[in-house]
Amino acid sequence: MAGSDTLTIELEVCRELPPPLPRARPKVPPIPQKRRRRRARPATLPPGQRIGAWRVDYELGRGGMAAVYAVTHNGFGKRAALKLCHTSILKTDFAATTFLREARIVHLVDHPGVPDVFATGTLDGRPYLAMERLTGETLGHMLDRAPIAHSEAIEIAIELCDVLAAAHRAGVVHRDLKLDNVFVLDRVGEGGRRTKLFDWGVARILGEDDPMHGMLAGTLTYVAPEQIRTQAVTAAADVYSLGVLAYQMLFGQPPFASQSDRELLQKHLFEPPPPPSTLWHNVPDELAAILVAMLAKDPADRPSLREVERVLRTTLRQLRPQRESWLRTTTRKRLISATVGIACVIAAALAMFGA
Repeated sequence: MAGSDTLTIELEVCRELPPPLPRARPKVPPIPQKRRRRRARPATLPPGQRIGAWRVDYELGRGGMAAVYAVTHNGFGKRAALKLCHTSILKTDFAATTFLREARIVHLVDHPGVPDVFATGTLDGRPYLAMERLTGETLGHMLDRAPIAHSEAIEIAIELCDVLAAAHRAGVVHRDLKLDNVFVLDRVGEGGRRTKLFDWGVARILGEDDPMHGMLAGTLTYVAPEQIRTQAVTAAADVYSLGVLAYQMLFGQPPFASQSDRELLQKHLFEPPPPPSTLWHNVPDELAAILVAMLAKDPADRPSLREVERVLRTTLRQLRPQRESWLRTTTRKRLISATVGIACVIAAALAMFGA
């Protein structure tokens, strides 16, 4: 589901950003700030309301484009998640068919790392998608609770490489990869997978007309430079966004951040990412190099997903012995501590009875 921080910037605004000049840091003219009208939050559907063949149980979450509800089928009790479009985004350039194209894209990709969509419909003119209901949490919520181990972060990145590679083979570019669009299951699913990649509604189908043409579709923390310049979006844009995501998982922060949209766009376009070694002092050299390469300004300079996955798997093999050694040491310390504690209790008891 798209997060509320997903922004759409008009083409003419983005055109004010000039291409970088060799050996010189171009100045980016200010981006005109549009006045944003405060919109009323769409009302939450009450439990028990019927939506076609579905009955609302409760709201799961919402973003800028839609709200998602836990629902149950009235006839045979199937549980599902129902993504209902906000009325406010339905305009001539974003019709119900634009929202419902996500169902087609999901079936084009046809991968276990993509939540299945098995029904569509409308409620008072608002389109909806019925999809599999999962148990777990978004990667964003997971990182908000606590940092994750480097090995776990790499395992998640490897799974994302796999699903993105399947999408690219199908001619689909996700172009909105971010923490809140990655869902981590609370138990291992099909094929040993733990992650699902959500929100294919703004994806680009290569070779077809793009309904998002003239707009910057995506979230500014993750967008590739060519998306900002409204150049052709290819699979390399997903590699860039995955690089941003990897920085957040491994280092606890994105490579570029700012309170100003204009400054954030400028950093994506012109600034190099912080060296990984400054954020993880003993980061493996090959991993550090691939992370920086994923964030190259020129799409042609970015590595393929296959190369990214190879480096991630190599790094994971290097980290696992370290983690196993740490676990053995920790377990040994806990056993020693427990043994000493038991010995103290026994000694105290003997002293008491002896007295």
